[in-house]
Amino acid sequence: MFKVRGCRLPSNNGTWWLIAALLTLFLPNTLCPAQAPTFQSLLTKDLTHLAPAARFSLNDRIYLVTVWTGLKNAHQFMVHWVRPDQKIQETTRFKFSVPEGTMNYRTWGWMSFKKRLWNLSSSESKFIGTWKARLFLDDQFLAEYSFEIS
Repeated sequence: MFKVRGCRLPSNNGTWWLIAALLTLFLPNTLCPAQAPTFQSLLTKDLTHLAPAARFSLNDRIYLVTVWTGLKNAHQFMVHWVRPDQKIQETTRFKFSVPEGTMNYRTWGWMSFKKRLWNLSSSESKFIGTWKARLFLDDQFLAEYSFEIS
């Protein structure tokens, strides 16, 4: 085995070396598949101090912050905020373009119960319990995060 651009190739004869060299010269991105973007997310109450949180009150603003690594070009970030009764309460959507050369890019979606038009006192019970934040990128489901509202 030998490596060309970080990929391991069989070295049982000189033919592989010639093929690898030609591919590297003329088609530099076809030898190895591109590294897939990665992400890390957390739920928090405050964007200035990113302390993870799993419990919130009806007075909190709830953020799902995601740091993307290796993401390029234009995308859509989306979060479904799912109530304890499994109904989607809100959907956060954000279209963005990652500037060229950016290694890490941060996005966030948030939900708040403050300043809403509905009367919370009459329907407050449907908001208390275990919620889920479902993360999507370009309409593809990526992860689900549970949190409590009390």
